[in-house]
Amino acid sequence: MTEASCPIGYVLGNKAASTLEYYVIVESGQYLELDDVVYVDSRIDGYSGVTSVRFYGTVCEVSQYHEGIQFDSDIQIVRQGILPASTAYVGKVQVTQITPEIFVSPRPTDLVYRAKGAELEDALSFARMAQRIPAGVMRNQQPFFVNFEFLNGSKGAHASISGVSGVATKTTYALFLLYSLLHYEGIGAVPPSDRANAHLIAFNVKGEDMLFLDKPNRLLTERDNVIYQKMGLPMQPFDDLSFWAAPAEGLGPLTPATQQRKEGVAPFCWTMREFAQEQLLPFLFADPDQETANMAGCISSITARLEKKAEQDKGAWAGIRAGERSITDLYTLIESLREDLDVADNERSWFDRIEHSATIYAFLRKLRLAAEALKNLVRSDVEVPNPHKIDFDAHRLTVVHLSGLKPVAQKFIVGSTLKRLMRQKEAQGARPYYFLLLDELNKYAPREGKSPIQDVLLDIAERGRSLGVILIGCQQSASEVEKRILTNASIKVNGRLDVAESQSKEYDYLSGAFRVRSTIIKPGTMVLHQPDIPAPVLVNFPMPAWATRREEWADDEELGHKVEDIFRRF
Repeated sequence: MTEASCPIGYVLGNKAASTLEYYVIVESGQYLELDDVVYVDSRIDGYSGVTSVRFYGTVCEVSQYHEGIQFDSDIQIVRQGILPASTAYVGKVQVTQITPEIFVSPRPTDLVYRAKGAELEDALSFARMAQRIPAGVMRNQQPFFVNFEFLNGSKGAHASISGVSGVATKTTYALFLLYSLLHYEGIGAVPPSDRANAHLIAFNVKGEDMLFLDKPNRLLTERDNVIYQKMGLPMQPFDDLSFWAAPAEGLGPLTPATQQRKEGVAPFCWTMREFAQEQLLPFLFADPDQETANMAGCISSITARLEKKAEQDKGAWAGIRAGERSITDLYTLIESLREDLDVADNERSWFDRIEHSATIYAFLRKLRLAAEALKNLVRSDVEVPNPHKIDFDAHRLTVVHLSGLKPVAQKFIVGSTLKRLMRQKEAQGARPYYFLLLDELNKYAPREGKSPIQDVLLDIAERGRSLGVILIGCQQSASEVEKRILTNASIKVNGRLDVAESQSKEYDYLSGAFRVRSTIIKPGTMVLHQPDIPAPVLVNFPMPAWATRREEWADDEELGHKVEDIFRRF
């Protein structure tokens, strides 16, 4: 017998075998481990035209124990050879596929085989995927695929990635999925036209990690190269991408407020006219605890008046006018609002329909805090049309750098960008695809409370599928994210989980064994669940082919000069 045709064991008879799971006892000289993919052909009697049914499955538990001993201490005399005992090597298999779909159960003593080649493709439904992308390698070092139709909106959409910060490698894995989408050209690849026209928008919220995606990772090894080859992927950085960052303080031409990289990074901002015309004021009040009835009414009223004043002012400049005053930024807007409080109620141009003075003063106080956080982002000292408007159509990948900004500024940027994208897609239709990578999703769409940015993300989760807008959301705790966003995610992934978090209902796709394993898995290992396969699968993904920090692409000589410069300062 060849290795491929050699059985590894047979279906156990003293434990019930059902349509959904069965137990296998491993033959002497064979082995079985967690995540192995196996199959068994079971004879069926009395069914017209069908003589056997094949059960594919994944091993979810493995155990060994002695048979024939009664007491715990008997192990001592077994080791001495005095008491005879046999070792039972047993694996529990969760069924993933039945061919044909006749829902009987395997028979005891049926031989069990390890799935390889075509059997492996059938076991994990790869052969039935019209479009697929590599999502890592399994423990048997074979590539694992995600059904792209459950990601692009054809059958489902969106992905949710959870795990402990700094250990679960959530953002790195999300980037790897997007990399696979753009570069995989093997069997079942995404059509070239869809890949060429797909746009990726990634919001960088931690350090400057994403500012080096176009640089090769010099730490890659030959082992990494082998893994990339197995998945049918080139080992190279992202190409055709743009970087955007908030502008630094100071007069003169706008420059990006970044530390490790300046070259190739464009500063972005909104003009005061865009701020008014696009109704962006609500995104300055994106904290859920600010959404009271009176405050919401005040925000809505001022937003409408700003839009009206922008429409009335036809001047070819970046600001707007309110009476005799020019409003060029949020500070001058606050001054105009405060002046409105000094005139009679019937003469006010901003607050004439807002009766509660406490609400007005609370609104102004919060607006002033937001103005301080956004003082470089909303301005009028730029040309019209705005040359610093984030352009997510010019390149395949657009990185929007948010790290270092205050939370209110980060929420404003995310909310304003996504709102503009949704308006664009409503007019454009489902093609091309836009994939959004957003980390710390629990901050932008928390389960408790209500906010404008949460409304936009809910709209994407519920309606984005039909518009070709796909959300890949990352969060430390899925239990803290708006429930409707999670339930609309067809692909669910988790890295290392906190023990308490692993028991939340949001991880019901994990069996008991996977819940425990998720609390101890190492970086670079993910548990992935997709609708085609009823059982989650453990996958590993290689080190990124792109740099995630400056040290990963700078050569040794450059690093040496950098170290010398640091010591010279001291």
